[in-house]
Amino acid sequence: MVYPMKFPGKLSGFAFLFCALVAQTPQADIGDGPRAYLPPPIDTDVFSLYGMKVSGNSMIGSGRVTPHLNLDVDLVVAQYTRTMEIRDRYISFTAVQPAGRLTSSLSLPNVAIAGAEASSEGLGDTQLLLTAGLYNLPPLTKETYRDYKPSFAVGGLARFTLPTGKYDQQQSANLGANRYSLQLGTPITLGFGESFLDPRLTTIDFLPSITLFGNNDDPSTGDTLRQEPLFKLETHVTHNLSSGFWLSLDSVYTFGGETEADGTAQNDAQRSFGLGGSLGLQFSKSLGLKASYGKIVDHNENGLDGEFIRLTLTYARL
Repeated sequence: MVYPMKFPGKLSGFAFLFCALVAQTPQADIGDGPRAYLPPPIDTDVFSLYGMKVSGNSMIGSGRVTPHLNLDVDLVVAQYTRTMEIRDRYISFTAVQPAGRLTSSLSLPNVAIAGAEASSEGLGDTQLLLTAGLYNLPPLTKETYRDYKPSFAVGGLARFTLPTGKYDQQQSANLGANRYSLQLGTPITLGFGESFLDPRLTTIDFLPSITLFGNNDDPSTGDTLRQEPLFKLETHVTHNLSSGFWLSLDSVYTFGGETEADGTAQNDAQRSFGLGGSLGLQFSKSLGLKASYGKIVDHNENGLDGEFIRLTLTYARL
């Protein structure tokens, strides 16, 4: 589809970054972030560095919730994304490696003295992501990108997490989850604008997903921990205020994930709802910054709780 409107070269560079900045966030518990699956041009390399501070009752990305856990985490996350065309389809591959430090303690009800503090530092679990355009997400080149008018689009997502992070059975929380997991999702986007270059572009994103967990054969209690699938619905409403600045309202709803310890159901299915906001700034066609804040505003007794701050510095090699 060719739209006759023309945009200046500077704006074209910024528009590339609108999508380059949306490289997938590596912790699904707090959401992948706004416009995480809009396609940048094919043959683009995106390098991202995240700084994150999280407090709550679950190690990010683990899928596990410990209701009386007090957890503080500082993370640095390195990420690389490559976009390509395979058999006339848009494909994106992402590798993610977190590292950081956490401190944790248990505060049990009706107990005067809180549990002893524990700390850990090192690498977190490595993640590999594959995304693809399934409907109305063609493989756009740098030349055709400026003429594509966004509308309704559907993609596919597979996120594979490997148990490479630091893990200690004696700890109440760890940087690694000590098990494999697979998240499958369907990113859905509604776009309102003349093109991805439109300085007033508005997008609405939905990401329904299911995460399947392998067993943890060395949990802190018992011999084997199993977990039922965890369902999530992530949504974002994002609007460009100019060619170099956008704002987003974010939400994540989580439910399911009941655990089973040594064959005994724990009756601990999760339910939580979080709200937050993001803003993006483009300094040049290759360099940008994104800031996000989120907080759990409603949950059941076994659900996620806490808040996070995330800063993302991104460099795109076009």
